[in-house]
Amino acid sequence: MTRSRGGDVRPAEFELLYTSCYAEIAGYVRRRVAEADADDVIAHVFTVAWRKFEQVPPPPDDRLWLFGVARNSVAEHDRSRQRRLRLHVRLVQDAVTAASWARPANSDPRYEPVLTAIGSLPPAEREALRLVLWEELTQAEAASVLGCSVNAFELRYRRARNVVRDAVMNTSNAQGSGMGSGSGPVTTFRTSSPARGNAS
Repeated sequence: MTRSRGGDVRPAEFELLYTSCYAEIAGYVRRRVAEADADDVIAHVFTVAWRKFEQVPPPPDDRLWLFGVARNSVAEHDRSRQRRLRLHVRLVQDAVTAASWARPANSDPRYEPVLTAIGSLPPAEREALRLVLWEELTQAEAASVLGCSVNAFELRYRRARNVVRDAVMNTSNAQGSGMGSGSGPVTTFRTSSPARGNAS
C-alpha cells in the first residue's frame, strides 16, 4: 500500500504524520545529539519523510519508519561531527574527545553508573537498550527499527541489559563497602522491557 499523490491529499496526510509523530521523533533525536544541532536533525528527518512520502507505510508502521529515518539521520550527523573533529585535530593539533553518546538532558547524577555502563556498550547493543528503555518501544518494534529479527534483537538487548546490571551492582557494592547504611541513594535499573513489549 502506498500513500496518495494527488491534489491536496498529500499535504494533509503529511501534516497528520508530522503532528502524530513529532514528539516521539524529536525526543529520540534530542537524546542523541547536542541541543544546538537537534532542530536541524529533526528537520532533516521530516524532510526525508516528505521527499519519500510515497514510501511511508500506513499507520501504525509509519511511526517505526520514521524512527528508522531518525536513526539514519543521527548516524549521518555523528559521522559529520566526527569528520569535523578530525579536521580540527589536524589543524590545531589539539586532543579532541568526542562523547560516545548523547546523555539525556537533566539526568539525575545518581544514575551516572547506569549512563557510564550504557556508554561502554557496543553501538548495536547500546541502541537496543535505548530503544526499549528510552523510547519505550516493544522488542518487535525496536527490531523493526534496527532492521533485524526479533530473536537477534532479544539477544542484543539481553546482553546489554546484563552488562549494565552487573556494572551497576558492582558500583553499588563498591560504594556500600565504604559507606554506612542509608548514607547514599540507591541506583535502580529497570531490567525488563515496557509492559507492552515481549518478555525477555
